[in-house]
Amino acid sequence: MNQTVMSNPPNGAEANQQPLTYQPHVDVCDAGGEVRIVADIPGAKADGIDVTFADGVLSIHAAVPARELPGRVVCQEYGIGDYRRAFQLGDGFDASLVEADYKAGVLTVRVPRLAAVKPRKVEVRSM
Repeated sequence: MNQTVMSNPPNGAEANQQPLTYQPHVDVCDAGGEVRIVADIPGAKADGIDVTFADGVLSIHAAVPARELPGRVVCQEYGIGDYRRAFQLGDGFDASLVEADYKAGVLTVRVPRLAAVKPRKVEVRSM
């Protein structure tokens, strides 16, 4: 995650209460007929994840609810915040067929190419 969280607030002060936003770590794979993006988004719920594809840009936003800790927090190193990431994929993808699955903290998004731009193997005939 590309965000630093303050730990051990000085003199018992509360940690910064601003909402944090993280960039999830991802794997991006070109599988020929589609691009697949796998993102680590722990703490989110499927109904709190928005995936949009418009103008060649795939955007991911995942809301993560605040965690209630019992008693006075002495040290807080585990940050809670939303996740945001965007990918410029360009033209040639079918926005109507984008699919997303979320399981065990991992979001998988499949963005299929338009049939006109999919790689195609040309059969060589023997004459």
